[in-house]
Amino acid sequence: MVAGFLFGPAGGLSPLHADWKVEDQSTAQDPASPFVHERKLVSKATESGFFAAKRIDLVWFHADRHTFRVIDNGSPVEPRYSGLGAAMIENGALAGCNGGFFLENHQPSGLMIAGGEAAGRFGEGALLSGVVLSSGRRNPYLLRRAEYDAGKYKATDLLQAGPFLVDQGKTVRGLSPENSRRRTFVLHDGDRWFALGMSDAFTLAELGEVLARADFSPSRPIHRALNLDGGTSSGLYLNRGTAGEPLHVEPFKTVRNYLAIVPREVEAVKKGE
Repeated sequence: MVAGFLFGPAGGLSPLHADWKVEDQSTAQDPASPFVHERKLVSKATESGFFAAKRIDLVWFHADRHTFRVIDNGSPVEPRYSGLGAAMIENGALAGCNGGFFLENHQPSGLMIAGGEAAGRFGEGALLSGVVLSSGRRNPYLLRRAEYDAGKYKATDLLQAGPFLVDQGKTVRGLSPENSRRRTFVLHDGDRWFALGMSDAFTLAELGEVLARADFSPSRPIHRALNLDGGTSSGLYLNRGTAGEPLHVEPFKTVRNYLAIVPREVEAVKKGE
């Protein structure tokens, strides 16, 4: 083998495109924290042979103790919150991120249910192919659009988003290889662990490929991954407790809604159950 090249099937040379490299850089955890914060450094060889590293942060929670809550930010003219961090703190949430897509008039793209109040309407299309919700029993779910049944789940909090990046543990086919940008997403391990995540700039195809790798999250393999609104809407917040300063990345623009992680017992009290 010649440095920087691989021999092709016919004996010719082709540029070296090394596989993804995943390095765990998770920071110290607060023993009392209900969340598991993972930080991955992901890189891939370029044609020049240098690795360009990108960061991915994950905030995992267990469905027996926490669930999703959608926080409506209202009008862009007079938003209810000054930003992601303020929305989390004012609603007693220790972790959360930006939510789903919204239209030019700032109305939700697809259905949004926040605290039992619905806005928008249940829509179709790749950008609305998934549903993240908290049911009437406060269970969190990450579903395909066709799997959602309003009468069955009785959602109190719900967002439509998309596309799916990973399904059944495999990268979804047909994801766009264009438009590398910062991303936020929801993960499910197929059992009782869910996560919110934020990455540096990836294309949808790249991120789907990375998240489906067996070595990306060995302790909690990714069963499903759903893309949220990305680019300038992306943000992630985590109160790290005694482990250090909060992980706090604000969206660059005012978003319509936020997706928070909240204790299930708090939600029960809020709803009088």
